[in-house]
Amino acid sequence: MGSKNKKREREPAQGNNVEEAPPKRRRQIDEGHLKLSKLYEDLAAESDDVRFEAAKQLIVKFSPENQPAAKEVETALNRLIKGLCSQRKAARVGFSLTLTELLRQIFGQNAVKIEGLELDVDSIIKMVEEKTKVVGNVPGRERRDHLIGKLFGYKAVMQSSIVLEPVLSLESWNSLLDNVYGMARDVPWLREECGMILVEAVKSLKAQPQYEKCAQEMVERLSTFKLVSTPEGVAVWLTVQASYENALLEGVWHQKDPLDKKERTRLAKTLKENFRGESANGKDDDVKSGAANPNPTFAWDLVLSEMLRRDELIRAKGKETPKMDFPQFWLDTVDNNLFSLASSHERKSWGFKLLSSMIVRVPEWAIPALFSPNLMRTLINQSKKEDRFLHNAAVAALNTLQMRVQQEPSSALPIFVALTTKNGSIDSDQATKTKTLEHILISTDDDTLKKIVRHLNSLILRPESEDQVVADSRRQTIADLLLNTVKQYKRYDELSEDSIEKDNWLHKTLEVLVEYAYFVSSKSAKTSKVPLPAVSERSRNMFQERLSSCLTKLLGVGIGSRSAFALMIVGMIRSKATSSKSLDLAFKADKPVLKTMEKASQTLDAISAKGSVAGNKMAAEGFILLYSLTLLQVYNGDGDAVMMLDDLDTSRKAMSKKQTDSEEESHDVFVEIILSFLGNPRTLFRKIAEEAFSIFSSEVSSEGLQSLTDVLDTEENLEGQKELFNQDDGEAEEAESSDDSDDASDVEMIDGESKSDGGDSDASDSDSSSEEDDDESEDDAELTQFNNLLSMTLQTSKLDPEGEDTSDESDMDDEQMEALDPQLRKIFQQRSQVTSKKKERQDAKQNIVQFKSRVLDLLAIYLEKQYSNPLTLDVLLPVLRRTRANANKQLADKAAKTLKTYLASRRNKTPLPKPSDIEAVWATLKAVHEEAKMGNGAKLHADVCSSTSLHIVKVLVGLDKAHYDGAVDVYAQTQKQWFADKKSPLQPGLFTQFQNWSVGTRQQTK
Repeated sequence: MGSKNKKREREPAQGNNVEEAPPKRRRQIDEGHLKLSKLYEDLAAESDDVRFEAAKQLIVKFSPENQPAAKEVETALNRLIKGLCSQRKAARVGFSLTLTELLRQIFGQNAVKIEGLELDVDSIIKMVEEKTKVVGNVPGRERRDHLIGKLFGYKAVMQSSIVLEPVLSLESWNSLLDNVYGMARDVPWLREECGMILVEAVKSLKAQPQYEKCAQEMVERLSTFKLVSTPEGVAVWLTVQASYENALLEGVWHQKDPLDKKERTRLAKTLKENFRGESANGKDDDVKSGAANPNPTFAWDLVLSEMLRRDELIRAKGKETPKMDFPQFWLDTVDNNLFSLASSHERKSWGFKLLSSMIVRVPEWAIPALFSPNLMRTLINQSKKEDRFLHNAAVAALNTLQMRVQQEPSSALPIFVALTTKNGSIDSDQATKTKTLEHILISTDDDTLKKIVRHLNSLILRPESEDQVVADSRRQTIADLLLNTVKQYKRYDELSEDSIEKDNWLHKTLEVLVEYAYFVSSKSAKTSKVPLPAVSERSRNMFQERLSSCLTKLLGVGIGSRSAFALMIVGMIRSKATSSKSLDLAFKADKPVLKTMEKASQTLDAISAKGSVAGNKMAAEGFILLYSLTLLQVYNGDGDAVMMLDDLDTSRKAMSKKQTDSEEESHDVFVEIILSFLGNPRTLFRKIAEEAFSIFSSEVSSEGLQSLTDVLDTEENLEGQKELFNQDDGEAEEAESSDDSDDASDVEMIDGESKSDGGDSDASDSDSSSEEDDDESEDDAELTQFNNLLSMTLQTSKLDPEGEDTSDESDMDDEQMEALDPQLRKIFQQRSQVTSKKKERQDAKQNIVQFKSRVLDLLAIYLEKQYSNPLTLDVLLPVLRRTRANANKQLADKAAKTLKTYLASRRNKTPLPKPSDIEAVWATLKAVHEEAKMGNGAKLHADVCSSTSLHIVKVLVGLDKAHYDGAVDVYAQTQKQWFADKKSPLQPGLFTQFQNWSVGTRQQTK
């Protein structure tokens, strides 16, 4: 109470004499102190540059050469040691670096003594102990920070080498060891960091003999502090063993070597941090377990590296097939230890991380050892689904495999082989839901890729299963990998024309596909060359499809001529058929067919050798493409392709003779051949048709164009399909079934929709409303007929509108029902036939829509290549009709796009057509106006009608300006009809566009 009263008495006094009171003394902070504080602050900065600059300035400031005051140096050391306990992320890095270098400067070998500085190494160690000591009851986080700071302080003393230089202080060395070992024993969560400091301390001895006692002291303390059977203890032991083998103790490890085979089980448990076992001396080591560690300790890396080093020494001795210890060591310590069925998710995660760290640096000979049985099982299981606990860890490991291949392409072979054989499988990509194998193939170099193709060939021969279904599946997977490699390969531009025939990866890939697509093993073939189980017919067709897809890709890669690869593949087949002793051609045919094929092959050779047809090099390339692909079709077993060879020969001869009558006939034949190619469901044949048509577009006659445009006007029903493909009912069904293909990558796409089944999903939805109504009414009639027959047979009638049964008959007994069975079966069979017929109609519609789409592609090519050709005017109206509102939507869009592209070509100043038959042009113009009335008001149809009409007017006026009057009359007549008929669907844009053009043209001619 007395002190409080005195305080109250002083306060008024101070308040009354504020100005008279002596000024309060303030700590004078000069500029030097501010700068020094800023440097200490910068030591904890996140930026490396800022941190290093602050460290540099502090080291220079307190360097003995600059004669700093002893008190300032001591204060600086205190400040740096205390800074090690900071919670800031980068503080320990900055303060530890500065402390280490400053200690080296002050106490190192070449240090200049600082006058008045009484500190030595022992006092520095004590200073670390005192300044990092936890005082009082502090939170756990702060206690943790002080423990880490203490360890970093000991680390700085160790790294500064002041214990060893200029004079070894064994007492200080032992003091440091005791402190670090004590922390390793008592603070489990710091044990790994302690181990790393001790390992670095051994390395700092640099194997110099005078420091052997230091190494011995370090090894002895492993037993003293009961750390022998810890990963860190193993790491310290191995590090000492590498430099001071004599310092090792007897009776701790067999042969003083933790890596000895007899210590394998104990070592595996130790690295797994399973501390429940017995020590080497039979006594419990009483090692405390630390908190769960998400990463394997650094000792794993050190142990595995040492095993690899020892094996490399064995290989260096020159033995042809040295026995390596690393593969068995990996099995014992990693595979059977971390990936056992009883192992925890945490330990399996360690295993994946070890795989990731080792795969990027082990030599190639050691790569297969990493893909051990339990590891592969776990890797596949965890990769399958995203909800698996270790899914991300497994995928990360797979990604590391790709990283190794990118860094060292030659490593792709052992990795690929390991993933696809023994513990792996060729189906590993499907199993892991990744594209690891695909990425490896496209990331490696050409030489390694060639070796991998050979390996895949061996897997086709021996798919590691005698089950035919499994073998077929694996062979398809291999074919898909080869196809994907051809599609995704990035370095085609580096291949020369000569490389097509060279024995490179691409040649080998095509050769493998050719062998299994077109050949079977001969009776004289070696057993090792005979596929087991045999390649099934299904697989042979699949290989043919994949080869076709490869050709589709290679058609546009720009190596040599466009026909080079097709010609090469046909050459392969012919060569192997005549010269191979282990292969027989799977294709068998009668003599007339073989004679036709031989004749076609000779023609192909002649065209290829000459390089032109009737002096036309492009024509030669077109014929080579058509001959090659047609021959492939014959080898595929397509009987119609034999007739196509005769047609090709007729077309070629006519072009060579250049006789007028036969020339027109040959052009018609040529178009029919192109249409036959379009009818093939594979994308390759469509592309070949487009390529050939592009080459011969200038040679196509009006009759040939008529054949194309007639397709566009074909009815989209069963009758239209029969007319288009010259089929009877049985052939139509067979054609539909043949459209099904296993090769999804080789199926035509229209506007992003797959059409592997001969059509697209929107085809039926987009048909004309009238056709839909007809179908519905037909279906209703069929359903009514079915119900009537059923009612008559059962002697019942349908419910009346009120829901009451009008039948007077009683229920039938079992005998009566049995008697009706034959009649009922017949009725339901008829109903089934009706349902089947409905599907036939839908399939026919889809087939025709698809075929029309392909024809539109050809006509687009013709219009592009032959803009100035008068025959283009014959194409406009048939294409225009496809844009009607009641037409298939996709066909309408494609037709409109085709016309718009053609009509826009005029902007490039391309000359307009100059037809000789003026009357035919006028007739076309009038027909376009009639077509404009058929659009039902659809904007798309109206726009293209207007643009097409104006294009024809431009052609007429381009021939003679006097034709403008006639054009006005045509437009006027149409406008009169439009004005008189209020229900006319014709759009007025037809007239306004003509009027605007007239105004613009009139102004230009003034």
